[in-house]
Amino acid sequence: MYIENIIIGIPLVSESKLLAYSLTDWQQNEEKKTVYDKERFLPKLLVKYGFMKSTSEVKRNRPDLWITLDKPDFLELKIGKKKLWIVVGE
Repeated sequence: MYIENIIIGIPLVSESKLLAYSLTDWQQNEEKKTVYDKERFLPKLLVKYGFMKSTSEVKRNRPDLWITLDKPDFLELKIGKKKLWIVVGE
């Protein structure tokens, strides 16, 4: 299965409430597609999980994604045909 959700730090709201329709949906579907990480530099995350080949590719092709995720946030990104949801906690 592929990665669809990235959670950085400790979310302010429960992951199941942000990323799933119900607790059952979270346990059966979304939890398998979710990874937890501490990295806050978005290009490194995209390379680490295979959405981009290198950080220089991110800077060249998608300069809007050259950011550091240092504040609590919820992002929805479309990279090629893949969708990615990023939850940034504390």
